[in-house]
Amino acid sequence: MEWNPQELPLEVLDARIARLRVRMKSAGLDAFIIYTNLVRPSAVTYLTGFTPYWSEGLLLLPMTGRLAFATALSNRVADWIRSTNPVSDVISTPRPGVLLGERLAKDDSVKRVGILELDALPSELSDDLWAAAPAIRLVDGSAQFAVVRCDIDPAEQQILVCSDAIAVAALDQVNTTTTSDAGTLAGLIEKHARLAGAEEVYIAVAPNLATDRRLTRVSKPIQLADRFAVRASIAYKGAWLRRTRTFPRDHTVARADAWFEGVIRGIEAGKPISGQLAAYAEALSDATLEFWMVESCVGSYPLSVIASSRMPGRDAPIESGFFVLTIGLLLHGGHWIGTTPLIVNNRSS
Repeated sequence: MEWNPQELPLEVLDARIARLRVRMKSAGLDAFIIYTNLVRPSAVTYLTGFTPYWSEGLLLLPMTGRLAFATALSNRVADWIRSTNPVSDVISTPRPGVLLGERLAKDDSVKRVGILELDALPSELSDDLWAAAPAIRLVDGSAQFAVVRCDIDPAEQQILVCSDAIAVAALDQVNTTTTSDAGTLAGLIEKHARLAGAEEVYIAVAPNLATDRRLTRVSKPIQLADRFAVRASIAYKGAWLRRTRTFPRDHTVARADAWFEGVIRGIEAGKPISGQLAAYAEALSDATLEFWMVESCVGSYPLSVIASSRMPGRDAPIESGFFVLTIGLLLHGGHWIGTTPLIVNNRSS
């Protein structure tokens, strides 16, 4: 993946870094460190434009000056990293924690360092940081980063639009009259998404919603029933989102589809999602609301569950930002599942 300054201008990255520095200052943090690997790339991508592959690394954001990205990748790919990471100095080292810890220890102005998702930092890296900088206090900075991450700037919004267009077009490949097995269908959707520019594609299928609503990745032939669902998780330029559609071989889900569109348009910021969905569910007299889930990108993972009907106490009001909403209904003849991305009341932090 290359950095495209037209899609993600340098000034946008600088503005994101500046917003995090404001939060750092208000929290008494002198620097900030973010861990990244293959499955946890999103925070580093958000600040630098670089999506890491193959290995892990640490991004150091000082209060002033350029960022430093220390990675266990070899110098063989360092030039490629620099070409996709315009805001950081790139250092190849087998011990990123040692290198950054020593750098922090030499700076007398650094007393407290925020770590994104401190409890999830691999032990070897955290041990190296503490050993190299024993006088510096390392604290969790996830709350500060999450506030900054809620701001969806125009550049990210446009990238999300592109990612969603890929997902929609890929799911449009489903033909209920000619498609017979889940494995072939999943391959067709993934092929279309990748040819359209998706960097990562994960397709999951629930082959028979009459009996089982679980969405799983499939590669072998599995017969599709009269009602099935497909979920496409797509990444474009590091922006992840999902869409799920329920496909019938008749018109039994048309009312649920229309209901879901109304829900999407009516979601309000500042109100618990469960109450909003319960009110909408009253309009579906022939259906039962089975479950709901809200995901967002608030840290290093592309999408994390931030509210769910399955998690007591996880029903805080949906504030401004980018979200992925999944809803499950029980209709006559089986289950129905829908997933859509949405942006609620964009704001600046």
